[in-house]
This record gives sequence, C-alpha cells and structure tokens, in this order.
Amino acid sequence: MIDLLAEAARRPVSRETMSKLQQFSSLLLDANARQNLISPSSVNELWTRHIMDGAQLAGLVTRSGTWCDVGSGAGLPGLVIAILTAEPMTLIEPRKLRAQFLREMVGGLGLNQVRVAEAKVERVTGMFDFITARAVAPLPKLFGMARHLAHTETEWILPKGRKAKTELDEAQATWQGSFRLVPSRTSEDSAIVIACNVRRRGNR
Repeated sequence: MIDLLAEAARRPVSRETMSKLQQFSSLLLDANARQNLISPSSVNELWTRHIMDGAQLAGLVTRSGTWCDVGSGAGLPGLVIAILTAEPMTLIEPRKLRAQFLREMVGGLGLNQVRVAEAKVERVTGMFDFITARAVAPLPKLFGMARHLAHTETEWILPKGRKAKTELDEAQATWQGSFRLVPSRTSEDSAIVIACNVRRRGNR
C-alpha cells in the first residue's frame, strides 16, 4: 500500500507518514460508529477509496502552497492531503460534531500546520493556493460559495465523480477560467476537475 500511495501522491511516503495515515484511519473508523462520518458501504474501502483519493489529489499539484478543504467532514480529503504533504491546510466544517472530530484528529496526530474553521465557507476569510472539496455542492454553486478564498493563481482540485463533465459544462455557462478533467485513479468512470483563474463571466 505504501508504494501505491507514493505513486498516487507523486512523492515519497515515509514510515512516519504511513503510521499517521494508519492512526487516522483507525480513529476515523472508531468515531464513525458514533456519528456516521463515512457511509457503511465504504468502510471496507477506506484505504482503496478514501485514503487513495486524497493521495491522488495531492499528486495533481506541482508546487507547494496553502490548502483549504471545503466541507471537510471526516477530514476527507483534507487530512489525508495534510498528512502526505505536510503543507498548511485549513479544514472548513460548519457542523459542530464533525469540527470537534477534526480538531481531535489534528491534535492527536500532531498536525501543527492544520487548522479547523468551524463555519460556513462563506464566512471564512483568507486566500489559498489550492482549494479542494468533496461532495459539497455542484460546481456552479461551489465556485459561488468559495470564490472569495481564491486568488488568480489558485488551483481548484475537485473530485466530482461520474457527473464531472456535466457539472463542468454547467459551470462554464456562468464561470470562466482554465478547466480540465483528469481521470480518477479510484473509480474508472469518475473524474477530477482542475480549475485555475476562476471568475464569473463578464469579470476580468
């Protein structure tokens, strides 16, 4: 598994990093019994689906920078990316119990570069080099919710599943920028939207 993660993340995965991922996975499964952080049907696919998914997102960037994960929930993919990259990460989560879980993970795993913003994304301030979000909202709505967190060089790294192309087509009716689709490693009929310089049509 460590070799597969390194390949997906396009960076070495140390034993310490692997240990943190294993600890996170164990704590996540334990907490999942109390607050349904991930669906029961995906528990047995935690590594091949959820952890590997975060790894492949980390592997799609070619520079260092600050990250935010909108609607982080169980810390997927935000905590996985933070563990693999050791780069600054803000986990945005408005639900109290899930934000509490995220804070416990950050403290327990010693992720000093990670902060939890317990708020709706519209109320979060700051700008980030990379924005990710998983199963939060369709692309047109997501861009509207989180555009204030992006600067002109921000890259949006967005796993969108089977409807990626449809969502992208819909978004391009009101949003412009540089967009491309990357096939997912974890689901053969899914894709990841990579977007840069996202802005409303009619705005320069």
